[in-house]
Amino acid sequence: MFNFSDHLQELRSTLIGLVLILAATIIGFVWISIGIYFWLSAQLGAVWGPIVLGLIYFLPIVIFALAKAFRPPVPVAPPRHDNADLAALNLSKLIENLSGRSPLWVASAAVLAGFLATRFPSLLSVFTQLISVYAEDVATRATKASADAAEQAGNKTGEF
Repeated sequence: MFNFSDHLQELRSTLIGLVLILAATIIGFVWISIGIYFWLSAQLGAVWGPIVLGLIYFLPIVIFALAKAFRPPVPVAPPRHDNADLAALNLSKLIENLSGRSPLWVASAAVLAGFLATRFPSLLSVFTQLISVYAEDVATRATKASADAAEQAGNKTGEF
């Protein structure tokens, strides 16, 4: 059986271990930097020792900036309209077509469409077409029903 308490305890133990390792690493770097500071101060003097230590700390940033500046540019691929883009377009059309419907029904359709998009992308277009046709049919029926109700109301007022 899936026990949340055991999993949370393992997560807690792992996080505590990582925090302790990080703290020990930071403390180690601090003591190493203190040692380098005193050694450089003794070797280069009270002014140049801290300056050289500061330059040593900036050295990785300077190396990264130089490597980034002199790296050849990465060729940019032209944008493609693959299945993911079409799936997103179909999903947005699906949500547009379902506006004004029950939120539960819309959420269910969106969840089902998301599942189809991730597991069966080829079926997503069929599903969105079915939902679109259904939404148009419902809208047409509603328009027809309101027109019929207006016509019947007009007939009732004319009969005296």
